[in-house]
Amino acid sequence: MPTALLKYQDFELRPQERRLLVHDQEVPVGARAYDLLLALAERHERVVSKHELLDLVWPHSVVEENNLQVQIHALRKLLGPAVIATVPGRGYRFTAAADQPAEPSPRRRRSDGGERRDGNVPDHVPEIYGRSEALETVTALLDRERLVTITGASGIGKTRLAQALAHRLRGRYAHGVWMVELAAVQDPALITPLLAQALGLAPMSRAVTIDDLVDALSQRAALLVLDNCEHLLDGVGMLAMRLLANAPGLVILSTSQERLHVPEECVYRLDALAVPEREAQARAGDYGAVRLFVERARALDRHFELDERNVGAVIDICRALDGIALAIELAAARMPALGVQGIRDRLGECLRVLSGGARVPLRRHQTLRAALDWSHQLLDAEEQKLFRRLAVFVDGFSIEGVQLSCADDGGDHWAWLDVLSALIDKSLVLVDASERPRYRLLETTRAYAMEKLAEAGETDLWLRRHAKATRAVLELAARQRDTEWSLAEVNNTRAAFGWAMGPGGDRQLAIALAASSATMVMVLAGLAREGMQRLLEVEPFVNADTPTDIAARFWQWLGRGGSDGRLPTSKCIQALARAEAMFRAASNGRHIHACLRMRAEALLACGDLAGAEGALREARSMEGANWPLADRMRRLRVQALLYAATGLHEESLSTFAQAHELASAASILRYELTILSDRAGLLLQMRQYAQASEQFESLAERTRPHRTQMLILAKALIGLGAAKLGQARIDDAARACAQSIALAQRCGIFLASADIYAWLLAQRSEGALAARLVGASDTFHGRSEICRDRVKQFARAEVMQALHARHAMGQIDAWVAEGAATEESWLTATLSAALAEADASA
Repeated sequence: MPTALLKYQDFELRPQERRLLVHDQEVPVGARAYDLLLALAERHERVVSKHELLDLVWPHSVVEENNLQVQIHALRKLLGPAVIATVPGRGYRFTAAADQPAEPSPRRRRSDGGERRDGNVPDHVPEIYGRSEALETVTALLDRERLVTITGASGIGKTRLAQALAHRLRGRYAHGVWMVELAAVQDPALITPLLAQALGLAPMSRAVTIDDLVDALSQRAALLVLDNCEHLLDGVGMLAMRLLANAPGLVILSTSQERLHVPEECVYRLDALAVPEREAQARAGDYGAVRLFVERARALDRHFELDERNVGAVIDICRALDGIALAIELAAARMPALGVQGIRDRLGECLRVLSGGARVPLRRHQTLRAALDWSHQLLDAEEQKLFRRLAVFVDGFSIEGVQLSCADDGGDHWAWLDVLSALIDKSLVLVDASERPRYRLLETTRAYAMEKLAEAGETDLWLRRHAKATRAVLELAARQRDTEWSLAEVNNTRAAFGWAMGPGGDRQLAIALAASSATMVMVLAGLAREGMQRLLEVEPFVNADTPTDIAARFWQWLGRGGSDGRLPTSKCIQALARAEAMFRAASNGRHIHACLRMRAEALLACGDLAGAEGALREARSMEGANWPLADRMRRLRVQALLYAATGLHEESLSTFAQAHELASAASILRYELTILSDRAGLLLQMRQYAQASEQFESLAERTRPHRTQMLILAKALIGLGAAKLGQARIDDAARACAQSIALAQRCGIFLASADIYAWLLAQRSEGALAARLVGASDTFHGRSEICRDRVKQFARAEVMQALHARHAMGQIDAWVAEGAATEESWLTATLSAALAEADASA
């Protein structure tokens, strides 16, 4: 344990005694907060990452990152906000100076105690919204760094932040704070005379050399703010190095779309303003993007208020504009002509809608297009070429996507990565850091790039290239079993499929996209209706011209994706039989095995136990000594389902255990979770409700973080509801079922589970809706040719018994008939409302 006393202006740390004194008075502080403060103080010379702090303060423990944020907030409240600086994307830094006064350092100290106004910063600058953390962070950076550059995309708010910082820091520098606008300067030779004029050192008419400027500033303690440096990087960088080397009291803050690339530079990348999700409407006004829109709209119409009538549209506008400050201001300027709804409805024409109206001083910022023109003209020919080609990607792209889509035929696919890096440096491409990084253009930037692609006459060519590349990326993700990657490409897949099915498209490529394993990922992730619609849309085009391997995969995924009643079971079985025949012709053993076990599961669903057993027997006979364990595991899972259907519960549990062991060994998460769900379902059939409840609850918690496993989550919540009903815990069952409704609808299993929901409603004496759900379930099972399992049979029997005890037969029949003809959307909405209302009254 450290023993040295750590003393600062307003507080001191006594590590040996584990005491914190503020103004010589001991203050209570939690053990974690104290350890955190000590860890930061001991590492004051550098930024400490969040992961390092978590390891230091919570050793050998797994804790959420927000625990760290809570302790940081507590320390700032106790010691002041400037003691611990947040360095976005990197971590935290301890900024209190030891054993010295907290007043500005000599290079910044005022020469007198009066209200001196050295500098050219106006008394009032526009208020900025949603930038409090950025203000604090950059202020802390300027306290210890001599050159700080704020970078970010065009229009994101760099200038406004620099203005706010300059205004905030006016009194901290003996020789003032000076802002110099460089946007209008095209000749680097004019930078020096412009600075001399702005600082009042010499008129522009007099020739001023860089040596003159260095001499004039060498003894000054000032903050120099250089705004819009991206087109003058070499000139500004060289000047900054000379000034910093010869003027020790000078601090420089620059704004640029790209960093200056000089040794002493500290870069702060400014993100877009925060935008709420639609679900956060009640707190929308707390978000910077919404606040900016509201204030700008209110400036034009003092009666404008954010309320329940317009909040959704305002959120949509801010989200469509990516939280870009300039774009939001320009959109708000259209309020008098278009209104909130009109702006939202016209966002597809965003570059025309955002064509002016805001009173801003620079011509380049009078429209968003002008701001983007400014950025585009700073690119070289290769950068412009890649920039416009990136427009075809929707909602981001991977490195592989760039290599497969954007490189010229026969060109060096890796060389384009250097060009991509340049676009990232220039803030035209954003990086979403993750295990597999993704890159994206802001939507407004993408619209501009698409216009440039059209101007070059390359739109059709690169849309075709994008569609082919998307197919290749999906196949690569499938080979790597990376379902997260497949799901990340869902919007690119939509765009590629839309092009392939459109005029001048490629129907065979559309079939390949629909038949990719990404379709099953969509089913699992809660996009079942869309995935199946895509398969059905291309079905008429699957013909003799379709390559055999693609046709076989199409029929395989149609049969597999149509399970759970999304298609009639007979159609699933026929599709799988066609796929199996094609794979046999190609001697593709693994796919034959897959079709056999998929067909067995479909036969089980319609009650053909003998057929299922025959298909599984044939699949098992194919498994030699070197057969892939993953395929053996999948066959064992279906075998366990067959045992369960025939009442061989012990054999079923034992086989599930074998399958789960293989899934765990192979690290196949989806099948691990699926087998756990199946096993818990068997416990339900065995009426072991307490065990089933425990397992479904555990499964739901394990599944929630995985957006590719929403189907499993939906089944877990429905199973949990049934288990709670079996235990007569009606309120708990209602909570689980309420959470499952939207998921079940998205995954295409709501009607398949309607008997469970009806059982819940019958227990709550809501007979009319319970009977309608039974009617809908009867129709579903008839149409889909699926037999109810034992749990659903029991649930339906319980419902009918409860109904007969309270209502006349004629009334029950009428309700059931109504349910048989009712739209699923009405049932889900009514059920959700009924459970929400009961929960609120409780």
